[in-house]
Amino acid sequence: MNNNNETNQKKGEYRIDKMFSEIFEMETMNILDGSDLLQDDLSKEEKERILKMTIGKIGVENEDKYTTSHQPRGKKRKILTVALIAVFALVTTAFAAEIFQWDIRISNYFGIEEYNNADLSGGGMNVGISDENNGVTIEVVQTIGDANNLYILLDITAPEDKVIYSNIGFDAFYLQVEGATSHGYSFDMLDDDNENDNKATILVYMDADEKINNGKMISLKFRDLRHYINGDWITDIEGEWNLEWKLDYEDISTKYTIGKKLMVDGETVNIDSISISPIALNVQISGSYIEEHDSKPPETGTGELIQITAIELKDGTVLTQKDASMWGSSMRGTKCVLNMQMKRLIDVDQIKSITLNDTKIVL
Repeated sequence: MNNNNETNQKKGEYRIDKMFSEIFEMETMNILDGSDLLQDDLSKEEKERILKMTIGKIGVENEDKYTTSHQPRGKKRKILTVALIAVFALVTTAFAAEIFQWDIRISNYFGIEEYNNADLSGGGMNVGISDENNGVTIEVVQTIGDANNLYILLDITAPEDKVIYSNIGFDAFYLQVEGATSHGYSFDMLDDDNENDNKATILVYMDADEKINNGKMISLKFRDLRHYINGDWITDIEGEWNLEWKLDYEDISTKYTIGKKLMVDGETVNIDSISISPIALNVQISGSYIEEHDSKPPETGTGELIQITAIELKDGTVLTQKDASMWGSSMRGTKCVLNMQMKRLIDVDQIKSITLNDTKIVL
């Protein structure tokens, strides 16, 4: 009786070893013939194929054969569990490769952690293009964005005998996105461990009134690297650097259709929608008064017609313009677009309301 149990167990172990060998052989052939199943996405059909093959190799269809032996049923279920774990491991390995790997400087700036990475991965893009002039190289490393907002991480490297100071700038900086009729942009220099070396990192941030993530071309132009000292700008290295690439990433925004009225200057406009991503807010407003207001010369000392003044979270926290890296509005015809880019990530699900001027909009 015991000998039979040991024999059946060895047969089961042999079947598992054989099954894994055959799966490994099959996937190795996939890699060699270019399909790279373990390296790229697993389609639904591929996952089902592996699962069916695994169960088939175990011999689930021969359950009666195993049941009539004196091998405990729990032993068979254990073999099945081990095989299914193997399948899960294959699928998990493929999906793990899909998780976007953020540059540590982007992670530190926004506070990207394991728990919020999944909400951001679709909005990331590795770029890896550069331009060199007079020994200075500017490289676009990585971007994070949504439909209307974008952050761009760039590395600047000068010759080893040069110093890039902490208060650098350029004599001219231009940014253009295909199809964007109105957009704003700026940049900050990120903290550097060594302020006296030949390297620097800057973070460009921009917003646009049109969607920019669906294959639009973006171009950056920098001219004459300089630094600010004693109230004046000093040119360090003359030159021009041009960078261009296609924006290809997912919109990670959640869109809320609002359809509510907003009073401004005694006139009524319509709040059409609010889109919120972990990095920014975008508000679409329409009304005839927008065009009327925009056609008038601005009065001295007056601010923008409509602003995002507060973001209230469900826990009572209130974020203001002080918590944003950039905010503003653009008007064209009867349309007005508000943008606010955040310094730190926001949890979209935790937002309770948005305040425009002094009107609270509960989401």
